[in-house]
Amino acid sequence: MALVLSGCGGGGDDQDSAGGGDDPAGETVTIAFMGALTGDSANLGINVRDAMELAVDQANATGDGPTIAIKEFDTAGDPAQAGTVKDQVIGDDDVVAVVGPVFSGETKAVIPSFEDAGLPMISPSATNKDLPDIVPGSSVFHRIIADDALQASGVASYITDTLAPSSIVFVHDNTEYGKGLTDDVASLVTGAGVTAATDAPLTLDPDAQDFSSTVNAVNGADPEVLFYGGYYTEAGRFKKQLTDAGFTGTFVSGDGSLDPGFIAAAGAEAAEGARLSCPCNLAFQESEGNLKEFFDNHTEEVGREPGLYSPEGYDAANILIQGIKAGNTDRASLVSYLEEDFTSYEGVSKTVEFADNGNVTSKDFFVFEVTDGAFAAVETVTVD
Repeated sequence: MALVLSGCGGGGDDQDSAGGGDDPAGETVTIAFMGALTGDSANLGINVRDAMELAVDQANATGDGPTIAIKEFDTAGDPAQAGTVKDQVIGDDDVVAVVGPVFSGETKAVIPSFEDAGLPMISPSATNKDLPDIVPGSSVFHRIIADDALQASGVASYITDTLAPSSIVFVHDNTEYGKGLTDDVASLVTGAGVTAATDAPLTLDPDAQDFSSTVNAVNGADPEVLFYGGYYTEAGRFKKQLTDAGFTGTFVSGDGSLDPGFIAAAGAEAAEGARLSCPCNLAFQESEGNLKEFFDNHTEEVGREPGLYSPEGYDAANILIQGIKAGNTDRASLVSYLEEDFTSYEGVSKTVEFADNGNVTSKDFFVFEVTDGAFAAVETVTVD
């Protein structure tokens, strides 16, 4: 099994981890996980961490090259906490690369420091479209999920072409992720001729329990479709309160809501029919090919079915493992590998290729529906 060194944001002096060196034989090389393991959205970070562990277990079982270890750094999904944790990650000389961070706000908070430290990162899930511009020309920033600009285009295409509503309301949680995605979707959907039923997007406080003022504003506008930008816990509670208040329109949300926690928070009855979308893929029992094999292995080895960002976490870890197994066992050589030698990786989530700015080049976008208390795939959109 993987050597998992639980730092919980603390780094530490674990005896068997080392980076660097020309001969990988006998070495232990450490990859960090950085993201939420606690807090309201911890499920998303745990999905990534567990998929990383699966990738590491499989790599170590081959007996080839150095042993791979994982250290965990918990940010609770909080950009402020990530700003502290990043110093612990950077200061840990054992860590040669990072899978994460998981959320956009915390990713934004760490990119400049990771760049200064020459510490390569692959985020499986941070989607804010402006992240490549935090440090223009960054050599360390990479992500294997398409950004909110592509996600917004996919959501807008689905809303305008498939749902074709006469009116729509936009709601977000005022986070870096939720507001950015919602603003982009609103611009595209209204630009395509769909009427916005309120003058501006509505907001809610994700720390509140009662969303009645927003619910009342939605019902007063009486839209056919509601788009929500935010994360699964609040999205589920919001959907529950909307349903209880008599809202009958179609609820649409982005990747931050695509977690079983959405169904748990809303209740299966209130969640039924919600459309949740993502530039990521989900692995199901019914999946085929690499995705099916990943589903089976994850279910058997981790002890539960994979969830949102599990395939992307697995692919991110395997890309780094591939570089390490090729002899790139320190930060500088891994940066060179990702920037100069890496071409593509046939992952379980997609074929991964990086653009010059670190973005993934894939244009595929997926829509899922809550059906009988579970997610089901309903449509794949390829964005122009």
